[in-house]
Amino acid sequence: MVSTPSLPSAAHEIADSVLLTDEEAEQFLQKFPLVHILETLQRGTLSSQATETVCAALKKVFSTSYGVQQLPAAIPYALEALGAPSHVLRRLGCQQLGAALPAVSADQQQRIAGALVEVLTDKDTGVGYDAAAALQQYGSTQRGFQDLVSPQGAGQQLSAVLASSNPVVRMRAIALVIGLGAQSEKSVKALQQSGLLQPLVKELTNVHDPLTCLSALSLLKEQVEQASSSRLQSLLANFFLPHLEQLLRQADSIVKPMAMQVAAALSAAAVKASTTNSQEGKKSSAPASMVISSIKQVLDVNGRDDFSVAEEQAALDALSELGMQQGGAEAILLHPCQVIQDVTSKALGRAPSPDVTLAAVHALATIAGAERSEAVVSSAAEEALKAGVYDGAASSSHQGGPAHVLLAYLEQPFTDLRIATYRLATALGLRAWGAGEICLHSGLLHHLCNPKTESSRQGCEFRYACLQALAATTRSVLSAADTASDVTAREILTASAPTIQLGVSQGVYGSGQGRAAIMEHQVATMQS
Repeated sequence: MVSTPSLPSAAHEIADSVLLTDEEAEQFLQKFPLVHILETLQRGTLSSQATETVCAALKKVFSTSYGVQQLPAAIPYALEALGAPSHVLRRLGCQQLGAALPAVSADQQQRIAGALVEVLTDKDTGVGYDAAAALQQYGSTQRGFQDLVSPQGAGQQLSAVLASSNPVVRMRAIALVIGLGAQSEKSVKALQQSGLLQPLVKELTNVHDPLTCLSALSLLKEQVEQASSSRLQSLLANFFLPHLEQLLRQADSIVKPMAMQVAAALSAAAVKASTTNSQEGKKSSAPASMVISSIKQVLDVNGRDDFSVAEEQAALDALSELGMQQGGAEAILLHPCQVIQDVTSKALGRAPSPDVTLAAVHALATIAGAERSEAVVSSAAEEALKAGVYDGAASSSHQGGPAHVLLAYLEQPFTDLRIATYRLATALGLRAWGAGEICLHSGLLHHLCNPKTESSRQGCEFRYACLQALAATTRSVLSAADTASDVTAREILTASAPTIQLGVSQGVYGSGQGRAAIMEHQVATMQS
């Protein structure tokens, strides 16, 4: 029998070793056979620290070449460890069973997988996590995936866990299932046919339990974002979007903000995939239509006025998420419900609160392509953007057009509003008509060209980025071979070019400090 004091001492040396050799691993297991180590640990005579040390040593031993060879023989002990009182020992059992799965027969794999599925219900989060991780790795193989989605064996056990009355256990199992589906297109389709995705659908549409619904929404968004390809993201998104549509119709003010954000994220993934996989390179807006219609109900300036500030902010943030994709921006700008008019009204006109104004300015900047590699959208979408900007400014208390509103915002003492305004001015400044509108207002142009208007580093950088956009547009318009197009903008930018160039030459902070090469922006040279 192994003496208790000597085992922790030897384990400590193993755990602290920088590089454990096969010879040292073999000597340790010869001196302390697994059966005796397990007996010692299960007696509970070791301190919690000593137990952790022994488990750390075993983990290190089984990571050596010698240890890997011993894994099949260690399976009975690892299975027994799953029922140990110590959560540390249970975690070690999960880890070693996961490592042993590739090296054993199909029958043993099914037995181990079944045992690990049962451990998903463990009250210790770490144990449940390790069991899920081992199953996730097992499910990455064709045989393992089939085993886990089968109506018999481990798959049947997984279905039972998905029906658990414990919400924590259910979400743990759902996360595993979504992870299995996020591996390949075939796996998504197989999961849809297996019915294992239905528990998540049930959680998503459970409007009577807001906390469960919110947890399911968060999990879905995370798993779709982590999917291995845009095509796979699209398959998952298209499966869940109809259910999210149902949720958006029924959700209350607690769930709806999160539901809009997740629906927008899934729609953006689907739009991105449709663009990537389109042979003609055309962008499909179909996945986004439902989300935009739901958002319209919240933002509609002529509709209900009882939506909270948080709901309106969430709706605008959802549009930002969608508008980051060029296809998503097109969908927003061209949607029959004209939600862009509501966005511009809240961004440049009258909004119910400063927080909504700020969110609307950021949303409009994103839709206009402030950070997209291709800011410009189709001609029809550009016309909708232009009309929305001018209509929104017309409803403002600041008379004189969009440039007057932008300057009024930049003169405010609120850094966050000024940063949002610079983003919007940058996006608009990439268009000939937008640059012309900005440069026609001498006060706004002077503000943008004057490095002393901002004192913070962030403010200076955003101001200068806007100036760079104006410089790029000016250069594009003035060098265009078609002098008949953008006549008004050409005249305005010709007159403003020296002022813009002087502002650029002063750099980010003035006196030429921090001057950067003007970025090559894509500029819209549309007919005015």
